[in-house]
Amino acid sequence: MSSINPWRSMWIRPRETIRWVVKTNPRYGVFWLSSIYILQSLFFFLNFWSFGLSVHHYTILIPSLVLAPFLGVIWVWFYGWLLQCTGRWLGGHAPASHVRAALAWSRLPMSAALVLWIFLFFLHPEEVFVQHGPGSLAPIIHITLFLLEVWTLILFIQAIQEVQRFGLLKSLVNIFTSWILYLVIIFLIMLIARFLSISLSLTSN
Repeated sequence: MSSINPWRSMWIRPRETIRWVVKTNPRYGVFWLSSIYILQSLFFFLNFWSFGLSVHHYTILIPSLVLAPFLGVIWVWFYGWLLQCTGRWLGGHAPASHVRAALAWSRLPMSAALVLWIFLFFLHPEEVFVQHGPGSLAPIIHITLFLLEVWTLILFIQAIQEVQRFGLLKSLVNIFTSWILYLVIIFLIMLIARFLSISLSLTSN
Protein backbone atom coordinates (compact mmCIF):
# COMPACT_ATOMS: atom_id res chain seq x y z
CA MET A 1 0.00 0.00 0.00
CA SER A 2 2.98 2.34 0.37
CA SER A 3 3.26 2.72 -3.42
CA ILE A 4 -0.44 3.25 -4.12
CA ASN A 5 -1.51 6.17 -6.32
CA PRO A 6 -5.09 7.04 -5.28
CA TRP A 7 -5.74 9.06 -8.43
CA ARG A 8 -5.39 5.83 -10.44
CA SER A 9 -6.36 3.10 -8.01
CA MET A 10 -9.65 4.68 -6.88
CA TRP A 11 -11.18 3.90 -10.27
CA ILE A 12 -10.88 0.13 -9.83
CA ARG A 13 -9.82 -0.50 -6.20
CA PRO A 14 -11.93 1.94 -4.17
CA ARG A 15 -11.88 0.16 -0.81
CA GLU A 16 -8.13 -0.30 -0.80
CA THR A 17 -7.66 3.29 -1.93
CA ILE A 18 -9.90 4.80 0.76
CA ARG A 19 -8.17 2.64 3.37
CA TRP A 20 -4.84 4.11 2.27
CA VAL A 21 -6.16 7.69 2.16
CA VAL A 22 -7.69 7.69 5.65
CA LYS A 23 -4.59 6.06 7.14
CA THR A 24 -2.19 8.42 5.36
CA ASN A 25 -4.04 11.77 5.36
CA PRO A 26 -7.88 11.91 5.32
CA ARG A 27 -7.78 15.47 3.99
CA TYR A 28 -5.64 14.53 0.98
CA GLY A 29 -7.33 15.53 -2.30
CA VAL A 30 -10.67 16.38 -0.66
CA PHE A 31 -10.54 20.10 -1.50
CA TRP A 32 -9.65 19.57 -5.17
CA LEU A 33 -12.07 16.72 -5.74
CA SER A 34 -14.99 18.56 -4.15
CA SER A 35 -14.15 21.71 -6.15
CA ILE A 36 -14.01 19.76 -9.43
CA TYR A 37 -17.25 17.97 -8.64
CA ILE A 38 -19.09 21.20 -7.88
CA LEU A 39 -17.64 22.92 -10.95
CA GLN A 40 -18.83 20.23 -13.35
CA SER A 41 -22.19 20.20 -11.52
CA LEU A 42 -22.51 23.94 -12.08
CA PHE A 43 -21.73 23.45 -15.76
CA PHE A 44 -24.38 20.74 -15.98
CA PHE A 45 -27.13 22.85 -14.40
CA LEU A 46 -26.17 25.96 -16.36
CA ASN A 47 -26.38 23.86 -19.53
CA PHE A 48 -29.67 22.27 -18.43
CA TRP A 49 -31.28 25.69 -17.87
CA SER A 50 -29.69 27.06 -21.09
CA PHE A 51 -28.08 30.07 -19.42
CA GLY A 52 -25.97 30.50 -22.53
CA LEU A 53 -28.99 31.84 -24.41
CA SER A 54 -29.08 35.01 -22.31
CA VAL A 55 -25.57 35.27 -20.81
CA HIS A 56 -22.18 35.27 -22.55
CA HIS A 57 -20.23 32.05 -21.94
CA TYR A 58 -17.26 33.86 -20.36
CA THR A 59 -19.64 35.68 -18.00
CA ILE A 60 -20.79 32.21 -16.90
CA LEU A 61 -17.36 30.56 -16.84
CA ILE A 62 -15.42 33.03 -14.67
CA PRO A 63 -17.91 33.23 -11.73
CA SER A 64 -18.23 29.42 -11.84
CA LEU A 65 -14.44 29.02 -11.50
CA VAL A 66 -14.39 31.45 -8.58
CA LEU A 67 -17.39 29.99 -6.75
CA ALA A 68 -16.64 26.28 -7.22
CA PRO A 69 -13.95 25.97 -4.49
CA PHE A 70 -16.11 27.75 -1.89
CA LEU A 71 -19.22 25.77 -2.78
CA GLY A 72 -17.15 22.58 -2.86
CA VAL A 73 -16.00 23.09 0.73
CA ILE A 74 -19.56 23.81 1.88
CA TRP A 75 -20.88 20.77 0.01
CA VAL A 76 -18.32 18.25 1.28
CA TRP A 77 -18.64 19.41 4.90
CA PHE A 78 -22.44 19.59 4.87
CA TYR A 79 -23.09 16.34 2.98
CA GLY A 80 -20.29 14.64 4.91
CA TRP A 81 -21.95 15.69 8.16
CA LEU A 82 -25.28 14.22 6.99
CA LEU A 83 -23.54 10.98 6.01
CA GLN A 84 -21.84 10.76 9.38
CA CYS A 85 -25.09 11.43 11.28
CA THR A 86 -27.15 8.89 9.34
CA GLY A 87 -24.26 6.43 9.59
CA ARG A 88 -24.27 6.73 13.37
CA TRP A 89 -27.97 5.88 13.42
CA LEU A 90 -26.97 2.59 11.79
CA GLY A 91 -24.08 1.93 14.18
CA GLY A 92 -21.24 3.44 12.17
CA HIS A 93 -18.37 5.17 13.97
CA ALA A 94 -16.30 6.67 11.15
CA PRO A 95 -14.75 10.08 11.96
CA ALA A 96 -16.06 13.03 9.96
CA SER A 97 -12.75 13.36 8.07
CA HIS A 98 -12.98 9.73 6.91
CA VAL A 99 -16.55 10.17 5.72
CA ARG A 100 -15.60 13.34 3.82
CA ALA A 101 -12.70 11.46 2.21
CA ALA A 102 -15.06 8.68 1.08
CA LEU A 103 -17.51 11.25 -0.27
CA ALA A 104 -14.94 13.29 -2.16
CA TRP A 105 -12.87 10.42 -3.58
CA SER A 106 -15.94 8.58 -4.83
CA ARG A 107 -16.54 11.63 -7.07
CA LEU A 108 -13.25 11.07 -8.91
CA PRO A 109 -14.96 9.76 -12.10
CA MET A 110 -16.75 13.10 -12.39
CA SER A 111 -13.35 14.70 -13.06
CA ALA A 112 -13.68 13.09 -16.49
CA ALA A 113 -16.95 15.00 -16.89
CA LEU A 114 -15.05 18.24 -16.32
CA VAL A 115 -12.63 17.23 -19.10
CA LEU A 116 -15.68 16.74 -21.33
CA TRP A 117 -17.01 20.22 -20.50
CA ILE A 118 -13.60 21.78 -21.21
CA PHE A 119 -13.47 19.98 -24.55
CA LEU A 120 -16.94 21.30 -25.43
CA PHE A 121 -15.98 24.80 -24.34
CA PHE A 122 -13.11 24.88 -26.82
CA LEU A 123 -15.16 23.19 -29.53
CA HIS A 124 -18.47 25.09 -29.15
CA PRO A 125 -17.95 27.92 -26.60
CA GLU A 126 -21.14 29.74 -27.55
CA GLU A 127 -23.26 26.56 -27.19
CA VAL A 128 -21.71 24.78 -24.20
CA PHE A 129 -24.22 26.35 -21.77
CA VAL A 130 -27.22 25.71 -23.99
CA GLN A 131 -29.15 22.47 -23.61
CA HIS A 132 -28.60 20.27 -26.68
CA GLY A 133 -26.44 23.12 -28.01
CA PRO A 134 -23.61 20.88 -29.26
CA GLY A 135 -26.11 19.23 -31.62
CA SER A 136 -25.04 15.72 -32.61
CA LEU A 137 -22.72 15.51 -29.58
CA ALA A 138 -25.60 15.93 -27.09
CA PRO A 139 -26.55 12.19 -26.90
CA ILE A 140 -22.89 11.21 -26.43
CA ILE A 141 -22.52 13.79 -23.65
CA HIS A 142 -25.60 12.60 -21.77
CA ILE A 143 -24.67 8.91 -22.08
CA THR A 144 -21.13 9.66 -20.87
CA LEU A 145 -22.40 11.65 -17.87
CA PHE A 146 -24.85 8.87 -17.00
CA LEU A 147 -22.12 6.20 -17.08
CA LEU A 148 -19.84 8.36 -14.93
CA GLU A 149 -22.64 8.87 -12.40
CA VAL A 150 -23.21 5.10 -12.19
CA TRP A 151 -19.48 4.53 -11.69
CA THR A 152 -19.44 7.24 -9.03
CA LEU A 153 -22.32 5.59 -7.16
CA ILE A 154 -20.54 2.22 -7.18
CA LEU A 155 -17.38 3.82 -5.78
CA PHE A 156 -19.44 5.73 -3.22
CA ILE A 157 -21.10 2.57 -1.90
CA GLN A 158 -17.77 0.76 -1.55
CA ALA A 159 -16.08 3.78 0.05
CA ILE A 160 -18.83 4.04 2.69
CA GLN A 161 -18.59 0.30 3.29
CA GLU A 162 -14.88 0.72 4.01
CA VAL A 163 -14.93 3.73 6.33
CA GLN A 164 -18.10 2.74 8.23
CA ARG A 165 -17.37 -1.01 8.25
CA PHE A 166 -20.86 -1.59 6.87
CA GLY A 167 -22.23 -4.34 4.69
CA LEU A 168 -23.86 -3.53 1.36
CA LEU A 169 -27.38 -3.04 2.76
CA LYS A 170 -26.34 -0.67 5.55
CA SER A 171 -24.20 1.32 3.14
CA LEU A 172 -27.15 1.74 0.78
CA VAL A 173 -29.42 2.82 3.65
CA ASN A 174 -26.76 5.26 4.88
CA ILE A 175 -26.42 6.83 1.43
CA PHE A 176 -30.16 6.87 0.71
CA THR A 177 -31.21 8.45 4.02
CA SER A 178 -28.49 11.12 3.82
CA TRP A 179 -29.49 11.87 0.22
CA ILE A 180 -33.17 12.29 1.20
CA LEU A 181 -32.23 14.60 4.09
CA TYR A 182 -29.93 16.55 1.79
CA LEU A 183 -32.72 17.13 -0.75
CA VAL A 184 -35.24 18.07 1.95
CA ILE A 185 -32.87 20.62 3.52
CA ILE A 186 -31.96 22.13 0.13
CA PHE A 187 -35.66 22.35 -0.74
CA LEU A 188 -36.44 24.11 2.56
CA ILE A 189 -33.57 26.57 2.03
CA MET A 190 -34.84 27.38 -1.46
CA LEU A 191 -38.39 27.75 -0.13
CA ILE A 192 -37.25 30.15 2.60
CA ALA A 193 -35.13 32.12 0.11
CA ARG A 194 -38.10 32.43 -2.25
CA PHE A 195 -40.38 33.54 0.59
CA LEU A 196 -37.86 36.18 1.70
CA SER A 197 -37.38 37.49 -1.84
CA ILE A 198 -41.16 37.79 -2.35
CA SER A 199 -41.54 39.49 1.04
CA LEU A 200 -38.77 41.98 0.23
CA SER A 201 -40.23 42.76 -3.19
CA LEU A 202 -43.68 43.38 -1.65
CA THR A 203 -42.15 45.59 1.04
CA SER A 204 -40.23 47.67 -1.51
CA ASN A 205 -43.42 48.19 -3.54
